[in-house]
Amino acid sequence: MTMLKNNPLGRLVRARCHPFGLSILSVLFVCEEVLAVEVVSVPVAGSSHVEFDNSFLASGSSRNVDISRFDRGNVVLPGNYSVDVFVNQNWVGRQQMPFKVSEEGANAQPCFDKRLLEAMGVDLDKVIAEIRKQLNVAGTCLPINQVISGATTQFDFSEQRLDVSIAQVDMSRSARGYVSPEHWESGVTAAILGYDASTYRYGGNSAMTQNYVGLNTGLNIGQWRIRHDGSYSSSSNGKSEYQGILTYAQRDLTRLQSQLTLGDAYTTGELFDSTAFRGVRIATDDRMLPDSMRGYSPTVRGVASTNAKVTVRQNGVTIYETTVAPGAFEINDLYATGYGGDLDVSVLEADGRTSTFAVPYASMPLSVRPGVNRFSVTAGQVRDSRLSTQPAFAQGTWQRGLTNTVTGYTGASLSQGYGAVLLGSALNTPFGAVGVDITQSQATPVTGKRMAGTSTRVSYSKLIDETATNFSIAAYRYSTGGYLSLNDAVQVRDEPKRSDGESSLTRQRSRAQVAISQALGQEGSLYVSGSTVDYWNRSGTDVNYSLGYSNHVGSLAYSFSANRQRSAFDTDETVYLLSLTLPFGRSRPMTATSNISRDSNGRAMTQATLSGALFDDSSLSYGITSGRQSGGGQQSTNTSANAQYRSANAELSVNAGSGTGYSQVGLGARGAIVAHPGGVTFSQPVSETIGIVEAHDASDARVLNSAGLKVDSRGYAVVPYLTPYSMNTVDLDPKGMSTDVELQVSSQQVAPRAGAVVMLKYPTVSGRTAIIHALQADRQRLPFGASVFNQQGQEVGVVGQASKIFARGLESKGNLIVKWEDGASSTCVLPYELPERQKDDKSSSYQQIEAICSLGKV
Repeated sequence: MTMLKNNPLGRLVRARCHPFGLSILSVLFVCEEVLAVEVVSVPVAGSSHVEFDNSFLASGSSRNVDISRFDRGNVVLPGNYSVDVFVNQNWVGRQQMPFKVSEEGANAQPCFDKRLLEAMGVDLDKVIAEIRKQLNVAGTCLPINQVISGATTQFDFSEQRLDVSIAQVDMSRSARGYVSPEHWESGVTAAILGYDASTYRYGGNSAMTQNYVGLNTGLNIGQWRIRHDGSYSSSSNGKSEYQGILTYAQRDLTRLQSQLTLGDAYTTGELFDSTAFRGVRIATDDRMLPDSMRGYSPTVRGVASTNAKVTVRQNGVTIYETTVAPGAFEINDLYATGYGGDLDVSVLEADGRTSTFAVPYASMPLSVRPGVNRFSVTAGQVRDSRLSTQPAFAQGTWQRGLTNTVTGYTGASLSQGYGAVLLGSALNTPFGAVGVDITQSQATPVTGKRMAGTSTRVSYSKLIDETATNFSIAAYRYSTGGYLSLNDAVQVRDEPKRSDGESSLTRQRSRAQVAISQALGQEGSLYVSGSTVDYWNRSGTDVNYSLGYSNHVGSLAYSFSANRQRSAFDTDETVYLLSLTLPFGRSRPMTATSNISRDSNGRAMTQATLSGALFDDSSLSYGITSGRQSGGGQQSTNTSANAQYRSANAELSVNAGSGTGYSQVGLGARGAIVAHPGGVTFSQPVSETIGIVEAHDASDARVLNSAGLKVDSRGYAVVPYLTPYSMNTVDLDPKGMSTDVELQVSSQQVAPRAGAVVMLKYPTVSGRTAIIHALQADRQRLPFGASVFNQQGQEVGVVGQASKIFARGLESKGNLIVKWEDGASSTCVLPYELPERQKDDKSSSYQQIEAICSLGKV
């Protein structure tokens, strides 16, 4: 004999009985008495089963109550259910699933047809011929264990989630993180107005004010997304200006895994310099690839003698592990890991033998996986406000992963009087990743002789495991005197057409850059970066380099850096900076930061900042700074403070400061206004792709995807950022909701297309909720486990411990019917009346009343 709460199977049943059943009993167990229930587990295929021994119930009429309905928790009845299907913990989509009567138990079992099995990734070629023949008949569906031996299902009724477990050998090979395009959602028709407004007042006696409003607007209609970005600025001196930045329409081209863009936008800038244009562009969108296929990672190939376990490690960390069948194997869905580090592969055979080998891994930004293509085609007009005319142009680029070690790429750019062709390759070698390309250009200015030239670029990256040295990028580019990029060429051709006739174009001769980081183990880390640029038609060299070191002592982190800049005009400056950071506090963590800097001109500055966040969701952040400057025979002090509050409707900021001879104050607001089928909702700042939560009557429920985000009084909230083409989970926390509202679904998953506004509907049940202490007319308790119905015949509760009823979905007053056996003598009518509640009152606790249940007509 055990208590239900101590029995593992009992815990399982309690968790699955929602919102009534044993979850109600578990609430009422704490009221006045302790109920001992013997739980006997009975193995039944496809369901969890328990039996409650009635002999442990209170004496009297409770002995006759039929509580067998609790033996199986929430029994699944036959019918069609809209469920989220997960295969081996991976979401494959929301499906309308038929559940059919099963001979194995009381629960109806899910039934799988050919279309769903294919969507789940089942390799139907491995299914026996007789079963395949049945599945080919239209309308036929079968339990999963009849299709695949050893496969199982588990259905969470309260979450409408179906988990399917299938051996990997029975599955088709698909990349990790793959979401089928049929599940990409285009969203609803919606309009978006994003804003970033600020006002800034500064100076001394003659203070100046600057105002700024940045706008990001959008309209979604069907598959099309129309966007406009612009900004308005004004100042107290009377100047004001509005600038349009981008205006375009865009939609997916799913089969090409690309985006079609029409209007004002920019070229991708992968091979050639990015150019503003007005026209049309079709370009690959890598986000349409599964997570594990984005970016570059080499393919791992090998041979196994038995059913073997293959483990892939990078820098001592296991990044992939799988089991392969005997024979050749291929792993082509490793997640990209920055600039890499060689892969160590071990193959553990079934007989205990282990073989190991290494795969070089060093990547360039232009590297793509073997067999993967990336392209861009653009045609239109060059968009440059400095030009007197907007010349037509066309540009195309193509990259392809040829082998594990070679990526080839090429491109061409054409305009009136200009042409350029590029050819290059990125190589993954044991000595690091090397990229080499050459661009040949030819331009014919309106006046003057033809200009032709070549630009050659070499780049290198490598992580040296033995010394933990990372050459994140090292590059050198040399251009001959006649070389012009497209942006340079259109300016050269336009110069004679401008009234000033002046040329501000400077043509680069060479450019070198390097960035190196060195891990020093317990001694911290060191980095070095730098660049130099010189020009054909300007004397001098621009030089910029920096050196830094960071480490920590306990919780105190410190860093030192030196930065030197020298321009071609022979002005140079070196700045030294020491920074200390110390977090402290437990209930309300804060951070103290101190910066000390000095430059080569004798100027020095010290600065101390205290920052932190308030509230459970850290929606309010703040910082207080005090500083002192000296140098050039002068000294000054300054003090400033800033605060930022992230509410459900906007992000508000305020800052103020003062120093020797000046003061400053600023206000800011960032957010968005979204019009959708449910109305208009104010939001926090939004990204490209967003969601709309619809949960009627669930005001103040928290949306866990963003700090400070709650459902508004109308039942809506804007999820400010979703990842396109990937599975996103959006969770609601009912804390803060009225106890008279129940969320029937608290979590949903969605895979939106880029730029989509998707609606996420969370069904709710509203009605008064109360704990009723009910007695019979003779003051005897009602039988434990008796069912409680409303006047419409819907079950709203169960009589629990100490004759208490937890009932949900009640009217303000009415009659409940309590029934524990067949017959009028085992049925009573329970009239009740709940206290009036103000319209905006949201109680966080259940109301408790007392009532008498009298025998009589129902």
